[in-house]
Amino acid sequence: MKKFILCGIALVAGLMSCTEDYKDWANPQSNAGSELNPKFEMTLQPTASAIDFATETGNQIQLFTTNLQEGQTDYYNVLLESVGSDKDVTIKADVDGKVQAEDLIDAVKQFWGAAPVERTLIVTVSTEVKVTTEDGVVTVHREANPYELKVTLAAPYIDADGYYVVGNIDGWKLIRVDAYHMTNNGGPVYDNPEFSVEIKPVDGITTYEIKAIPAADFNADGSIASWDRAFSAAEGVDEPAYEGTLSNTNKGGNIKFDAVEDAVSYTLTINAMTSTYTVEANMKDQSIYDTTPVLYLTGDYYSWGGSEDDWKPLVPVYGNENLSWKIIYLHEWEKIKFAPQKGWGNDFGYDAESVVDKAEAGAQADGSNLMVSKAGWYLLKVDKTAGARKIEILKPEVYLIGNTSPTSWDVAEAGLFEVPTTEKGKFVSPAFVADNEVRMCVKLGDDIDWWKTEFIVNANGIIDYRGNGGDQPRVNVTTGQKCYLNFTYGSGSYK
Repeated sequence: MKKFILCGIALVAGLMSCTEDYKDWANPQSNAGSELNPKFEMTLQPTASAIDFATETGNQIQLFTTNLQEGQTDYYNVLLESVGSDKDVTIKADVDGKVQAEDLIDAVKQFWGAAPVERTLIVTVSTEVKVTTEDGVVTVHREANPYELKVTLAAPYIDADGYYVVGNIDGWKLIRVDAYHMTNNGGPVYDNPEFSVEIKPVDGITTYEIKAIPAADFNADGSIASWDRAFSAAEGVDEPAYEGTLSNTNKGGNIKFDAVEDAVSYTLTINAMTSTYTVEANMKDQSIYDTTPVLYLTGDYYSWGGSEDDWKPLVPVYGNENLSWKIIYLHEWEKIKFAPQKGWGNDFGYDAESVVDKAEAGAQADGSNLMVSKAGWYLLKVDKTAGARKIEILKPEVYLIGNTSPTSWDVAEAGLFEVPTTEKGKFVSPAFVADNEVRMCVKLGDDIDWWKTEFIVNANGIIDYRGNGGDQPRVNVTTGQKCYLNFTYGSGSYK
């Protein structure tokens, strides 16, 4: 356990001897009788014991002053340590003892996240001091005793239990409805502040009008107790839009967006930290397969192949007429089977010659059907070779590759997309490292080149799989952007 010596208002630097605690670049010490560690006392006075960024809005924060004179130092090193853990960060203070507010905020976020809770830091200030001696100017290291600093980050109210959407989607009943419950993707809400919900189209509505109410602001009977913390449109905004800024104190009118013809649902996402929103119209899976798929999937979530639309295509692997793959969300105990056409015949599931569960999905048999005990996203690799049919359940690893990837042309961990935790969630790429053509893939094995499982999001926002085809029309992206993939609807974006 670390031991800290906490000082009062006046802090006196400890003068510990060290044979290497000074540098004298102009006049190296060679005289054996020279004073190697001149006696110099650095005193430090904290100027703040607590900082609340809800009221502290400056770009710089004065943390301390010292007795050093002008020219005696160029800057101070400020070691910040988190009470209760072994984490630490060093930031710089200028000669006046001022640090950048952003540096201090970032340190607190690294230790504890972005929640607006009072945190305690241990602050240790050190510097290299120029001291004049009889032998000339020497530089000595001085370090002040540690002291405590309490810091509270600024952040809006965020309801950990989420929000409920009300409006014309349910005929202005203005009650809590589970189908309109907005949740985040898991984890602390101040670190994961995006809340989303899928809204089904409502017959007769051409413009949706809604607000989002914190879960805490409903009565036990589901009626609204308070509108004060509702997300509304920003003040003065009345036009429908699919993205924009909100008021988190109900200062504006209804959030409006127009209905989209043939949309199967709308995904409403609100960032509760930035008070912004987006609405994405979800269409029937529009994925492009550059060549005709050779394998399809159906199951109890797809009406057991009741229509052609209930047979979901897998992506052919380039140059292999029997091998296919698919990124898919499987529900707990969901049952699936495969067939080489959009219909029954030569179909197979758990009765394949080999079923390999490398993702620990809990693969089990239900008669000849394949089912999993653990809901989540998976990569299915399926070989339909007669007499050697094989189903592999893999982790859903999607890679950014090529000139825009931090891994260049290597399929490596740094190029992995983040995997969503929800069925309608999006896979998110690393930030692009160059303005260039984007490329991405899955990895099915060391014996299959990455380009044989390549795909992109085309210029129209649709996932375009190479399959057995040639190169897709190239799409250029911008440094710092990311790719967002929605495999449920075969769509994506770069932003």
